Amino acid sequence: LDLAILKHGVNLLDTAEQYPIPSGGAKAKEGDSERLIGKWLNDRKGSVKRENVVIATKITGGKNITPKNIKQDCIGSLKRLGTDYIDVYQMHWPQRYSPQSNWGQSLSYSIESDADPYWRAGGGPTSFEDICLAMENLIQEGKIRGWGLC
Repeated sequence: LDLAILKHGVNLLDTAEQYPIPSGGAKAKEGDSERLIGKWLNDRKGSVKRENVVIATKITGGKNITPKNIKQDCIGSLKRLGTDYIDVYQMHWPQRYSPQSNWGQSLSYSIESDADPYWRAGGGPTSFEDICLAMENLIQEGKIRGWGLC
């Protein structure tokens, strides 16, 4: 980070609450990447201004994407990053039943997947409208500047 940001002008840090992957071992735990960035920023308060660094982080996708978890997980990321706001808060594939080839799944969409008990047991996937409202609330509260999905 010192070389990239302090010497070569990089200003975007992209991370996620679930990084590093794989996690769960004795050495790597979810949130470690955010913690590392937060520590780095804190240790360099004199030489790195927060407003000069763009921080993008992500909430874990799938059934985790609910209005309650969007806020709760954002607050967790803010604490780990040691900052008052996130520039870009993204969602990792909020509707996991949708096609995605990067995990070896087919790119064809199956409407039957929408009725899968995995989703319906919890009331189904969160509506896009509810996602938008939850993200807008975070913007209004000053916790995030913008949002997206990846």
